[in-house]
Amino acid sequence: MNSLANETNGLGLAGTGNSGILGLSFPVEASIPDTSGTTLLENLFSPFNESNRYFAIKLGRDQDSSSFSIGELDTAFANSTADFTYTPVYPAAPSIYDYWKMPLQSLTINSTSFHLSDSRVKGSSTPIAVFDTGTTLILGPADDVDRFWDSVGGSRKTDNGWQVRCDRAMVLGFVLGAGDSAREYFVDPADLSWIEGGRQGDWCMGGVQANDDVRVARIFATPT
Repeated sequence: MNSLANETNGLGLAGTGNSGILGLSFPVEASIPDTSGTTLLENLFSPFNESNRYFAIKLGRDQDSSSFSIGELDTAFANSTADFTYTPVYPAAPSIYDYWKMPLQSLTINSTSFHLSDSRVKGSSTPIAVFDTGTTLILGPADDVDRFWDSVGGSRKTDNGWQVRCDRAMVLGFVLGAGDSAREYFVDPADLSWIEGGRQGDWCMGGVQANDDVRVARIFATPT
């Protein structure tokens, strides 16, 4: 659904050169009631057949290396939907969906398995990850994040969160999905020692930070 916003608070849109926010969540989380119309996502998908109802986002490190497509592939990254791995969205309740969520089976650091705390989502045997392009960092429970950086080494905890040495290299993988659709996805090392987030000498902001206030176990920014 498209609408004009006459006023925004605390978003800093003017300072970042942005003019708005594009929300692609499910109808149950829409701010506008369904009695007023359908959501933007439903409207965007309506012209497409079932096999083409998808969107793809690539967040680059500059304005020239990002892409957003609806019902069409960006050939710089994929040539056929046959390359897709299909995983059902984890529901908030039977047949009710709120956010783009997937089961998080495990995490690996340099190919070594890292134990995660139990799921905070009732009825789920594994932690649940939420994908949110509006979240810059990977967020998780403080206990898990503290153990993660202790395992990585070359890191320190400050009043503003975790920092890691800017030249600290690691291979971080997340095993996402369920059953036959589960597969490991790797994070660009540049997203783990995040120079863009601020630098203090040889120390950079860590790309994984603690947040115990979220309703689910983990929140992921869309990978670069």
